[in-house]
Amino acid sequence: MKDLIEKTQELISIMEKQLHDRFEHTRDTERYTFQEGRNYIKIIRESDRYDRVSQSVAGFIVKKAPKKLDNKTKAPFQIGDMLMAAGFNKPATNFARGNVFNYDPADIRWTGI
Repeated sequence: MKDLIEKTQELISIMEKQLHDRFEHTRDTERYTFQEGRNYIKIIRESDRYDRVSQSVAGFIVKKAPKKLDNKTKAPFQIGDMLMAAGFNKPATNFARGNVFNYDPADIRWTGI
């Protein structure tokens, strides 16, 4: 589990660097954080502007594999799989967008998984 958290933090650092490199004005107001749930780690983008904090979900990391199968590979999801968000509390479980243990940093986008 410790490795999964470390890899999630690395992923967040890459996304944050891309965001701040592209939009310098976000350096002081935008950041990525994560929340651990029972089955997933939720990656959250926080924006602190206009005297209020807003949040949006950038994606999810599989912490405990769901019973659903990946539509592309027809195999079960693996721990560390990166999933797009279907909503604030729910990942899109159609297929994995990569895995935090094996990904090319060039494939990571600041817009989310």
